[in-house]
Amino acid sequence: PARVAAVKPSSMYASGSESLIKQAREIQEEELHKFCVRISKLLVNQDYGNETVDSLQRLYLIFSATKYGRILPPDLLKKLQSLLCSPHSSEQLQALASAILRETLYFGLHSLCSEEVQDSRTVSYVSAVILAQVRVKDEVSALVHRLLKCLESRQPEAQSTRHLLPVLSKIISLSPESLTEDHINLVSRKLVDWLRYASIQQGVSMSSGGFFTGPRTRQPGPITEVDGTVAADFFTVLCVGHSYTDDQWMNLYAFSMIRKWLLCYDTEGSGNADSDDRSEVDGSVMSMVSATSTSSRLLPPKERLREKAFEYCHRLIEQSDRSEHSYV
Repeated sequence: PARVAAVKPSSMYASGSESLIKQAREIQEEELHKFCVRISKLLVNQDYGNETVDSLQRLYLIFSATKYGRILPPDLLKKLQSLLCSPHSSEQLQALASAILRETLYFGLHSLCSEEVQDSRTVSYVSAVILAQVRVKDEVSALVHRLLKCLESRQPEAQSTRHLLPVLSKIISLSPESLTEDHINLVSRKLVDWLRYASIQQGVSMSSGGFFTGPRTRQPGPITEVDGTVAADFFTVLCVGHSYTDDQWMNLYAFSMIRKWLLCYDTEGSGNADSDDRSEVDGSVMSMVSATSTSSRLLPPKERLREKAFEYCHRLIEQSDRSEHSYV
């Protein structure tokens, strides 16, 4: 009986999910149209409360549950695009609008390619739609231009450029040839900064406070190594802290995509992110080793990135050794 009781909640959840998906797949066009009209009215009235969020979640389920694409009514399509592109929209609403638009049948992307959208969070959600809907190479090239322009610009304090690196990583996989040599050099310089020059101080965190006191800001302390000692060298993915600064998050994201970047753009005649041949990897490693003997500042951006990536990996090995010794 205990075993049956333990299994029952999950089986109920599974059957409930299957029922919702079945309803979403079987909804008729007339009923769907009425539902879309209702959502449009909520958006016209700028009612962004629980009813609107719940309705958008249901609409996403309907669109994603079917094997074939559905068409949004033009009025609702326009409103969802406006909701997506507005920096004043909440992140939850932008995420829902982006998810729904990714599931619809192809529509013109001109309204999403506006240069007016500059903040990184909005650009990342808009980019996800463009990459899902893109039909011609020019649209990807325009997206790359906006993405890198956003990476170069100084973002507001509440915004973070780390939203953009996953988008860039996807572009490398889908259309690596969309990046020009100038683009590649720009990103290489950025990756060097993120990998090698992140802060070794922890980010500012908020303590919960006591029963009679409100939340308090904790003074940031130093980042530590895996064995608990204060980090004296540069920040890596193996460093430990209670909270992290924006440049430390960029360090983590940069490291997650560095292998793909080097394999795609670090060799002559590159531009294929799937070229995972071992000889190519070995050649890149040898090039990294030779690069370390040259004055770093004199190296071209791609070679300097290779050098810093090698230093980063060497430090990771040292940190791993430190971790092993700490448990001996």
